Amino acid sequence: MPIHQLDVSTAFLNGELEEELWMQQPPGYESADPEQACRLLRSIYGLKQAPRCWYMKLAAELDKLGFKPSVADPALFIKKDEKEIVYLLVHVDDIIITSEDEAMIRRVKTEIGQTFKIQDLGEAKVFLGMEISRGAHGEVKLSQRCYIEELLQRHQLVNAKPRKTPLPPGTRALPAEDNNKELVDNTKYRALVGELNYLATSTRPDIAQAMSVLARFMGNPSKVHMGLALGVLRYLAGTKELGLCYGGDGDLTMVGYSDSDWAGDPATRRSTTGYVFLLNGAAISWNSQLQRTSAASTVEAEYQATAAAVREALWLRKLTRDLGLRTQAIQIR
Repeated sequence: MPIHQLDVSTAFLNGELEEELWMQQPPGYESADPEQACRLLRSIYGLKQAPRCWYMKLAAELDKLGFKPSVADPALFIKKDEKEIVYLLVHVDDIIITSEDEAMIRRVKTEIGQTFKIQDLGEAKVFLGMEISRGAHGEVKLSQRCYIEELLQRHQLVNAKPRKTPLPPGTRALPAEDNNKELVDNTKYRALVGELNYLATSTRPDIAQAMSVLARFMGNPSKVHMGLALGVLRYLAGTKELGLCYGGDGDLTMVGYSDSDWAGDPATRRSTTGYVFLLNGAAISWNSQLQRTSAASTVEAEYQATAAAVREALWLRKLTRDLGLRTQAIQIR
C-alpha cells in the first residue's frame, strides 16, 4: 500500500471558535484608539483550545468526505466503501494517507486541498523524523539515522567510540548524594533525555529501559547521570542503522512479551514493568516504567507487569479491528 504525505499550512488558523474571545491589540497592528480590543473569530497559535478547534474542524470536513474516526485512536480516520479502504492519520498539521488504490489517494488529497491550503509532499519518505523505506519484497523499514546523526553532531560525539550496550551491565543509578555531584546547569541533561526519549518511543525499543532509568533524575541530575545519558548516545553512534523492519510476508500473528524485576530501583524499592508486542516481524508497542506500588514479592511484580501487558493487548485488539486486520489471538508470554 503506497503511503502519501500532506502538510496543512497554518493549520490552527482554520479552527472556528465556539466562545467569544477578545485579545489586546498585537504589537505592530495598533489602532489609533489604544482602548480598542480585537475579537477573535478563529483560533490562533497560542490559544489553549486551538488544537481542539483545529481537530474539530478537520474531523467535520473529513466526515463530509466519508471518513470516520477510529474508536481506538481518534487521530486515525477510516473511509470504507464497497471496493476500497482509505486510512488517514493526523499528527497536528501532518497527514499521511494510504490505500491499495493510489488513484483514490490522489482523489482524497484533491478533496482535502479544496478545503484547506495544503502542501502535497508525495510519497512519504520522512514522517515526524522517522525515515520510511521499502524493500524489494514489500517490507517496510522505519529508522531515524538522520536524527541520530544530528544528536551526535549537537553533542560533539560524531567521532566517539561506540558502546555495545545502552547502559553498562549492572548499572544501578542513584540520586545525587551531595552538591559536588549535582549539575550546575541541568538544562542540557533534560534536553538530551528528551531527545533520546523520542527515539525510545518511536523506532528504538532497545533503549527504552535505559531511558526509563535516566528520566527518573530529571529534577536533580548529577554528573554521573549525564555521563550515562551520553553513553546511550555513544551506543546509538554504533547502531544508527538499526530500525523496525516489518516483513511483507503477510504474517499477522501478534505476540506480546512481559517481564519485570523485583525492587530494582534502589531509591524507592519499586519494580520495573517491561513489555513488547510484535507484529509482522517487528515491535509495534513497547513500554518500560516503574510500577506504581512496591511489590511484596517477585510474583506480585510479575502480576503487575502482566496486567499492564493485558491492558495494552486489549487496546491493540480494538485498533486491529478498526483497521480490518484479521490477526490471530494475541499471545502474551
